Amino acid sequence: MLVKDKVRTEKAVSATRTIIVEDEPLFRQLILSLLAGDPEIDVVAEASTGEDAIGLAERLQPEVVLMDIELGSGMSGIEAGFAIKFARPSTGIVVLSSHVNKQLIVNSGGWSYLLKRNVRDISSVTRAIRGASWGMLVIDPQITEMLNPRANTALVKLTVDQLQLLERVAHGMSDMAIAEEMAMAEPDISRQLVEICQVLQIKLDNRVDTRVAVVKAYLDQTRGF
Repeated sequence: MLVKDKVRTEKAVSATRTIIVEDEPLFRQLILSLLAGDPEIDVVAEASTGEDAIGLAERLQPEVVLMDIELGSGMSGIEAGFAIKFARPSTGIVVLSSHVNKQLIVNSGGWSYLLKRNVRDISSVTRAIRGASWGMLVIDPQITEMLNPRANTALVKLTVDQLQLLERVAHGMSDMAIAEEMAMAEPDISRQLVEICQVLQIKLDNRVDTRVAVVKAYLDQTRGF
């Protein structure tokens, strides 16, 4: 069993406090090395079991836990994630998985989901961590590539541009990044999201972030895995 509080390096005061939970030492070190150069991500601890992750989260109160689903013979990452969220609902969970499990994404209540094989795309990992700290639901880009609107759903009524915008929201991209990539004005993005909510018949309230609501609807109305 390994629990290691990582020696704190000089990071920005506003850096996202993150715990890495992964039972494979080499893969855990890969993640740590990839995140080490990002001044906005502060890895405050690492663990190899779900039980240790819960203890560290209780003691260190991270903003985000990057959690492998399969953690050997003990508690799974899913069980640990729910325990951490129960104790501190504001903690964001980013799931790392070797497999695509759409039902888990939908049922988790808003956990971000990344495929382990894509971890070397560090921009996706950092977007997911930052997005999770803001309460967003971020999905691995390779997963959205598999998705297509289901027939007889409101999703088929969206324009091509609206679907592309929705995919970028699911990837955790900021309004600024989306505007630059899609050659849009930033204020137009918020307007488009409101229109998407109307088309998808999403009823918004103060308890659910608009981005989370549209990504959940997107997952619910697509097929592909």
